Parts: sequence; C-alpha cells; structure tokens
Amino acid sequence: MSRHVALGELHRFAADALRAVGMSVEHAGWTADGLVWADAHDLPAHGVSSKLVQCVARVRAGGTDATAPVVPVLERPAYAVLDACDGWGQVAGTDAMRRAVAKAGALGVGAVSVRRTSSAAAMGYYADLAASAGMLGIAVTNGPPLVAAPGGTRRVVSNMGHAVAAPAGEHGRVLYDTATTTMSTGQMDLHRERGEELPEGVLRDAQGEPTRDPSLWSTGLLEPIGGHRGFGLSIALELLTGVLAGGERFGDEVGLPTRHDETQGVSLMMIAVAPAEGVDLAARAQELVDRVVASGPDARTPGLRAVTAAARAEWEGVPYGDEQLERLASLADELDVAPPGVTSPAAR
Repeated sequence: MSRHVALGELHRFAADALRAVGMSVEHAGWTADGLVWADAHDLPAHGVSSKLVQCVARVRAGGTDATAPVVPVLERPAYAVLDACDGWGQVAGTDAMRRAVAKAGALGVGAVSVRRTSSAAAMGYYADLAASAGMLGIAVTNGPPLVAAPGGTRRVVSNMGHAVAAPAGEHGRVLYDTATTTMSTGQMDLHRERGEELPEGVLRDAQGEPTRDPSLWSTGLLEPIGGHRGFGLSIALELLTGVLAGGERFGDEVGLPTRHDETQGVSLMMIAVAPAEGVDLAARAQELVDRVVASGPDARTPGLRAVTAAARAEWEGVPYGDEQLERLASLADELDVAPPGVTSPAAR
C-alpha cells in the first residue's frame, strides 16, 4: 500500500540531500523544484525517488560536478549559449529557461542553448516555467543514442525529450511533454521495477529482434513513433540541441546517465515566446482546450492527466510505494539528513 509525501516535504528532503553533496542553496532549490514538479505531474522516473538518487550517485562518482558554474559562451539580444561545465542538467536547464523568459520579455522571443550538461529530466518542467510567466515555452534535450536509422542496426540518436506548454486560463496549462519513441526509457524502467513485460512494438534487442524485456533498453533499439517520421523528428531536434549548441558531443557521442563516473555531454534548447500585444494567450489556449473537449465524450488534450495529477498532489501529496520510501530512507541515512515524512491514506 502506498503512502503519501507532501510536496513541501519532498522539496525539503531533495534540497537537503543536494546541499549535502555540495550544491549551493540556490541550485539545490532549483533542482528540487524540478524533481518535485515531476513527482506531482505523475512522472516518477524524473522525480525524487529516481533522479535525486541518480544525481547524488553521479556527484559522488565524479560524473557530475555539484559546484559547476553555468558559464555564458555567447550573448546576443535574443539568443545565448551556456556551458554547464558538466554540472547537473536541472540547474543548467532552469538557468537557461529563466534567461529565455527574460529575453522574451524584452524582445518577444528568447532562445538559449546549453552544452556540456548532464540529464535534465522532464522537459515539461522548463516549458512550464515559461507558461507560468504567461508565455509559450519550448524545451528540448538530446541524450544518449537509443534509436537506429530506418534500415540501420546501430543507435545513432536519442529519443529527444521535448515539451511545449502554455497558460490555458481555467484549464491551467496545455502541456505537451513527450519523446520521439513509442515508450520512454523511464517508463521501461518502471516496467522493470514492477516485473512487467513491455508491450509489443516498443523495443528491439541489440541484434534488432523484437523484445519485451525492459532491462534490455540500455543496449537495445527503441522504436520511434511513426517509423521513419519519428526518426526524422529525432534528427531535427538533435540539430536544435547538440548540433547548434556547439559542444564536444552530439548524436551518438552523448553518454548514459547510469554510468555515474562518466560525463554525459548533454545539450539543451530552451525557448520562450511572449504573445503579441492584444493576443490573450491563456484565453485562446483555453478556447482551444474547450473545442477539443467538446469534440467527443472521451476527447482530451495533451497533458490533461499530468495537470490533473498535479492539482491533486497539491493537497494530497505524492503516493510513494514501500520500495521508493526505502530508497529515500537509505539515501537519507547515507547523507545524514532527515528522511521525508509520510502520511498514510487513513490519516488524511
């Protein structure tokens, strides 16, 4: 039976753990914000019980630098390039989107590339930062190669996490947060943890044969959405991230986050667009959602489940299973910080 952890308690624990491995108060807070956002939006693979543990392991093993600065490489009125110096992705991603929002506030649009960072987790979080400022936000990341070209048998490009978000009035947000494969690696890990087989058609093994074994994703080939179209989208988004950012690595050179002692060389692109004068972005997005909902009894917009989960988590907290809580208790003991407090369903 799952128990619940309040969002504030999750944030406190995550920030304490990150400060314990050397992050500054500000950067620990930014990272905790992103981790808790993921948990609240029902994205546990990017939340506290998964990504926090991974971040701490990478810092301790030397693959990620907890104290790395985010250094401007190029500064133009509407565009910038940042070097994350092998720091944590959520620090660089937050910095980049904040800069993009500031540029959009002055010029109508802002775009910021990031080179040389580690995994930045859920792209929806960064797009949502722009939406919270009344803008349309776009966030894209590359990553380790997971997808082969049509007719190929070697992984050459990532599944390219990407997100678009906008304020939507009474509906809160329109939030599109996805990747270019039929299933994400985080979802595959959840299947593995639960002892479940994968659905058919989402993964091939290293020899190119279909498999339902979720433990094989790190060496196998993820199936792109829409066949060659999904692969083409991956290439387009790699141009927008790794190629444009100008870092040492892109495409099949980006490292796995699970190799804790190795740097990754991830690249990001954060874009914010301020609506033109006289355009009520939130009202128009709300109308768009209304039209979709009215189109059929089961019709819904992207991100509805996640936005609904976040609203519920505000008062109920995040449901955590025993294995997740044990993982965090062990981490708390290792770092000498207080574990997150829990509330049983019967006590609410």
